[in-house]
Order: sequence, then C-alpha cells, then structure tokens
Amino acid sequence: MNLLGIETSSTIGSVALQTATGVLAREIATPREQTEQILGLVDELLAAANLKLEALDGIAFGRGPGSFTGLRVSTAVAQGLSTGASVPVLPISSLLCVAERAWRESKCERCLVCIDAHMGEVYWAESARRDGVVQIVGAERLGAPAEVTPLAGADWAAVGSGFAVPAYMEALAAPRGAAAKVLAALQPSAQDLFPHASRDLAAGRGVDAVAALPVYLREHTAWRRSS
Repeated sequence: MNLLGIETSSTIGSVALQTATGVLAREIATPREQTEQILGLVDELLAAANLKLEALDGIAFGRGPGSFTGLRVSTAVAQGLSTGASVPVLPISSLLCVAERAWRESKCERCLVCIDAHMGEVYWAESARRDGVVQIVGAERLGAPAEVTPLAGADWAAVGSGFAVPAYMEALAAPRGAAAKVLAALQPSAQDLFPHASRDLAAGRGVDAVAALPVYLREHTAWRRSS
C-alpha cells in the first residue's frame, strides 16, 4: 500500500511515506515549524518516491490525544490532501503510535503510555501486542499523574513524555518503579502510524475527509484564554 503519514501531536512532528520499496520519513524539529514545513515535506517525499498524491491508497494522521495546535495542523492537512486527491483518511491514536514505536525500536509488547498533557495532567493508556497486532487495551484517559497506575504483572515498559516531566516524578514513582524499562524520550512518529493504518485500510475503515476528526479528550474550551 502507498500510505502517507502525518504526526504532529507532540513537540517533534514527522511526515512519512510507505511504498512497496520501503518507508521514507522526515522530522520537524519544533512545533512552530510544523505549519510551515509539513506540505513541503509531503511534496519532498512524494518526489523522492516518484509518486503523485493521487497514487496514494490512504492518508494516515495522528488524531490525538496531544497538542491541540498540532492536532489541528495534522487534521487540516490530512483533510485537505484527501479532498484534493479523493483518497481515504485513516485517523490513528497518537498513544497507539507511541506504543508502535516502542515495539519497533525496543520490542516492548506491553506498555503504559503516558504523555504530558500540560495543565498538571497526562494522557495515558495501556497497550499490548496480541496476535501480532499492537493495540490500545481499554480506554484512553486524561487525568492527574497520581491517577496513573502500574500495569498488572511484569515485563512491561513505561513509555512517553509524561515520565520525563520533573514535576510528575513523585506522582509517577509507582509506575516508573514497577516498569521493566522506562522510555521517557519516546514520541510518536509518523511511520508508526502505518501498521494500524494498513489494517484499517484493508478492512475498509478509511473515512472521508469530513469524518476525519481529532480526539482531544480535554474540552477544547479549556485552552481558550478568558477575556
């Protein structure tokens, strides 16, 4: 499958292209550069693969939870490209994307994914690789770091930026201490959207541009400045 991936839910954004010959990927170093660079990087990857936008089978994007601004960027770009090329969109959990990266890079089959949500809160979820598929187990949650509980059993990883925030260290001491490894520097990467996106596309779960929406978990109005 020819798939384009866009992930801008965290501080480091990325764009990736999967074709029959492999995966090409580019990173965007800071959130401020995401809006400026993302379309240029899409063009660069398509040109490198000698592929036109209309030849894509699908466009995957990290639908959150994560940075509100970043989610708006990835959603808008995916919707715009999809509309112009009549290509289905594949919204993928950004927490699942982190878990996929933990599997790809460190072979972590079970993860407690915890992402800094700012405002003294974290996004978190359990993931597990079952029958060769990484998936979220249960619900994606938003709450205080003290609400994050260790996973049952052993041999699981604590993954994500929530575990790197100094102010959360005490509240997250229990899961950090119980984890077999802590991968606090791990962020979602666009290429890790592809395993789930490929399965969704094969199962006919691609959606039209208007149905491709971000998932904030927190009410959007909570980020608006009061007048």
